[in-house]
Amino acid sequence: MRNALLLTVLSMALTANAQSVDSLRMDSIMHQLPDVVIKGERPIAKVKGSSIIYDLPRLIEKKSVDNIYDAVKELPGVIEQNDKITLGGLPTTVILDGKVTMMNSTELYSLLRSLPANSIAKAEVMYNAPAKMQLRGAVINIELKHHTDGNAPLQGEVNMALNQKHDARFGERASLLYSKGKLSIDGMYLHSHGRDYSWTDEASHHSLDNGSVHDIISNEISRDTEYGDKFRFGLDYRFADNNVLSFIYNGAYNHKHGSQDMSGNIFGQTDIISHNWLHNLRMDYKAPFGMKVGAEMTYYHNPETQFLNSSLPTGKLSYNVDNNQKVNRWKFFLSQEHHLGNEWNLNYGVVYTTSINNSSQHYIDANSTTGEEPTNSYTHQSENDVNLYAGFDKSFGSKLTTEASVAAEYYHSPNWHHWDFFPTFNITYMPKQGHVLQVGLSYDRTYPEYWAMTNFTTFSNGGYNEITGNPNLKPADEYQFQTVYVMKSKYQLIGWFNYTNNYFVQSPYQRHDRLAISYQSQNFNFQEQGGLQAIVPFKVSQLLDSRFTLMGVWQREKDDHFYDISFDRHIFYVMANLNNNITLSTSPDITLSVDGMIRSKAIQATYDLPASGDVNLSARWLFMKKHAIVRVFCNDIFQTSVINPRINYDRQNLSMDFSCYREFGVSFTYKFGGYKEKTNHTVDTSRFKQ
Repeated sequence: MRNALLLTVLSMALTANAQSVDSLRMDSIMHQLPDVVIKGERPIAKVKGSSIIYDLPRLIEKKSVDNIYDAVKELPGVIEQNDKITLGGLPTTVILDGKVTMMNSTELYSLLRSLPANSIAKAEVMYNAPAKMQLRGAVINIELKHHTDGNAPLQGEVNMALNQKHDARFGERASLLYSKGKLSIDGMYLHSHGRDYSWTDEASHHSLDNGSVHDIISNEISRDTEYGDKFRFGLDYRFADNNVLSFIYNGAYNHKHGSQDMSGNIFGQTDIISHNWLHNLRMDYKAPFGMKVGAEMTYYHNPETQFLNSSLPTGKLSYNVDNNQKVNRWKFFLSQEHHLGNEWNLNYGVVYTTSINNSSQHYIDANSTTGEEPTNSYTHQSENDVNLYAGFDKSFGSKLTTEASVAAEYYHSPNWHHWDFFPTFNITYMPKQGHVLQVGLSYDRTYPEYWAMTNFTTFSNGGYNEITGNPNLKPADEYQFQTVYVMKSKYQLIGWFNYTNNYFVQSPYQRHDRLAISYQSQNFNFQEQGGLQAIVPFKVSQLLDSRFTLMGVWQREKDDHFYDISFDRHIFYVMANLNNNITLSTSPDITLSVDGMIRSKAIQATYDLPASGDVNLSARWLFMKKHAIVRVFCNDIFQTSVINPRINYDRQNLSMDFSCYREFGVSFTYKFGGYKEKTNHTVDTSRFKQ
């Protein structure tokens, strides 16, 4: 779910806990905060049109980073919270080698964590992607190394990692690349396994229409056992420069068994067994005269079984339910670029996407004395999307570049049938060496997840919390303006304003007609955000390399019909980050990173979110002629990163507290054959049930 400039997110505890107890997920309460800038005493980035291209390998060469996801977080200004990446105050899409494919943020980030950091060639940052990228909004494009070095046609890397919170999780990864002549073949396999433990305390002061008031106090302890595999195979045949045929297969399997024990005014137990499979195949061809053509197929299957037995103040609830989602998606695209005279460039293309979502909810056994018994449901959703785009860019000497494009999109589904136009405009001005001013305008649309649009109802917290779909949920329209100023190739100032019509998010509501809390994604009138961000890197000799980021955000959210209440809320919050990299020794090669973040209180819908922050430590030791790396870390040292939200608005009175644990980790990586991995492609499952 995209959010224009998010704040912080309710901790992973809410997401993990909610996802383990329901198929129609309870969303996390907040999203993330953002940013981006240019770092380094000598130029570590250059500007090309509306893109800023970073030498990312140099940025991470002394950092405790062993995968691409962690490397992306080291880009100046990028902030990660609740496992989301944001850039320059904007929600951000990460792609590999310019290939935009069918994968959601959860699957994408999981893939990025499975790929070694030393496979990166460079990073291209776009605050406002043109239509030729076949996506809109802020984009980080990671370009990967394609070929082995020298006389070592076979190269590879093995990695083993341990992450310990309350319980431990493990991962083992192997990657190979064979490259000789015109042919290159790559493969990757990752096996992950382990356990999770968390708890949630909830206090609900619940008022009903009959005048009665109920205090519902509950505690839920969640235990999960999970294992999974990710694997890929890629093949490239290079007929000549800019004449390449590619084939990629991505696959994933995950198994999870979770249980929740409830106590307090709600007593009971929930057991959940879930699996999911993802298969993705893509073939594309790049011609030397600027044409690109390709096709992609994605199959996603997520069956889940839940067992619940609980006692509530209103009675008893027990059920055995099978939830199931199957999604098939196909994508076909054709694009063309022309390099005209006088530094004019023209691009145009067409993208066709179609999908079928079959989801079901079958109650095998259900008994309830709390109200109506849950019923079986089935949904069949088909969607078709045709996107036609055209754009140009033009350089006026060495100082001024303009870029403009428009996409005409026809979207057809059971709920929506209409054409839309998505214009994008960027202008880049470089008054002198090392100084850059960028201004961008764009319009975008965000669609809900498939599962959020069903008419299904599932339960958490023993049945007191009801998570329901919304078949009438509308897509959100976002209008965006941002400006970026880079001074002396390293200091950066970013300003932005976003307006999102029909903004949607999932928020709790204490029902007045019965003793239950509803969680449902609903459209608000709008959300608007404006912000300013400053990023200042600095160095102290060769020992300390630091970056300070300060951001201030004004946010407003309005909804005239949030169930039977309305709200129009706004707040100004600030966030500060300080990242430090310390060289402890050059022989042996040992570095230490000390990072800290603090954020003032914020809001989301009727939620009040208290201030939060964290301090993280990590160290890296490079040895065995730079073939071996040991990394150790400790995140959230003071256990202050989790946000415990409160609602005290109108007749709504609810508070939640979540578990928070330090996370320790250690990993060992060994490279052989001078390993530099091949490109990897990602799959869009952004609207699938995870």
